[in-house]
Amino acid sequence: MAPARDSTSKELVLVESDFLFGLGKSDKRHAQVIRSLEAHKSGKMQIQVLSTAVVEVRSVLYSKGLGTKEVEEFFALMSEILSEYGVETFVPTEPSDVIIAERMRAESPALTFFDSLYAATSKRLNLKLISSDGIYSRIGLAAIDLDMI
Repeated sequence: MAPARDSTSKELVLVESDFLFGLGKSDKRHAQVIRSLEAHKSGKMQIQVLSTAVVEVRSVLYSKGLGTKEVEEFFALMSEILSEYGVETFVPTEPSDVIIAERMRAESPALTFFDSLYAATSKRLNLKLISSDGIYSRIGLAAIDLDMI
């Protein structure tokens, strides 16, 4: 079910893994992520993190050969930065999201496993995704290009 909004509420947006990777100072999208976080902190938007993005980031970090200590440090830093900017909402994946994600992947094979879950949750909640991945716009979902922030 989509969160209730009134005409005076800030825009609710979802963020996925590229946003989380952008929390690192060495990431090429770090400046855009910080600008988004500043907009959140100032009340211009409300950022919500897709919980599946946390799982994807963990998977990617391990696949790149990082050990448990480095992964733990990354997530500690991620948590600290998100908390500093007041980002506290993590959106869970529901079984219905998995069903929709599978249908979306069947219709749009370019969607990756995780991208399809992000798209399905975005669709269920009727919220825009902030992402650098153009696939969401190509399949008709509302998205904000992280590279343009």
